[in-house]
Amino acid sequence: GSELTRLSSAFDHMADRLASTEATRAGLLADLAHELRTPLATLEAYVDGLEDGVVAPDPASYEVMRDQVARLRRLAADLRETAAAEEHALGLVLTPADPASIARDAVAASRPAYVVKGVALELDQAEGCPPVLADAQRLQQVLANLLDNALRHTPPGGHVRLSVGGDPAGTSVALTLNDDGEGIAPDQLSAVFQRFYRADPSRSVQDGGGSGLGLTIAKAIVEDHGGSLTVHS
Repeated sequence: GSELTRLSSAFDHMADRLASTEATRAGLLADLAHELRTPLATLEAYVDGLEDGVVAPDPASYEVMRDQVARLRRLAADLRETAAAEEHALGLVLTPADPASIARDAVAASRPAYVVKGVALELDQAEGCPPVLADAQRLQQVLANLLDNALRHTPPGGHVRLSVGGDPAGTSVALTLNDDGEGIAPDQLSAVFQRFYRADPSRSVQDGGGSGLGLTIAKAIVEDHGGSLTVHS
């Protein structure tokens, strides 16, 4: 009868969730093995070089090793966040929030890095933007990731603009980030939210380009809010 049908449906749903969680963990382990290879190989080479006397025990050598340890620490923290985000276990605390205020705080936090690089950062706020039910700290985390990503891909003298607006009916809010940086190739657009994706893999070494998980986490947070995160180039 109906009770058995509901029970069967609940079991099917639970099995799907378990399969999804297992697939997520398996994917994370495979990606993690790949990402750990470079910093561990660098540390191993420097330790061997110090033991053999090939590498000098000077501040430059220790700085390289310290950078690789920091990279591993950041990767571990981002992996925990990614696993929680992809399994919808972030524990969002939803309260009425002002989107314009969230955007202002995110821009204020990012502005010093923009000033250092010489990239203009602007905030465009629409009047009468409706409040949203959201975890303000998590949405600021999303904007911080997006603003950091835009800064890395925009050369000195470029411009980045964050716009906040709502539809006429007052039922939805859109936050839009535009930059005049290098852009993304059409065949790579669908991959930018994948774990560890980098359009230019060398950036992670050359300019501290992050773990490659920021956009993955941002998309999961937005979707947990019932929204969507899309990209155009």
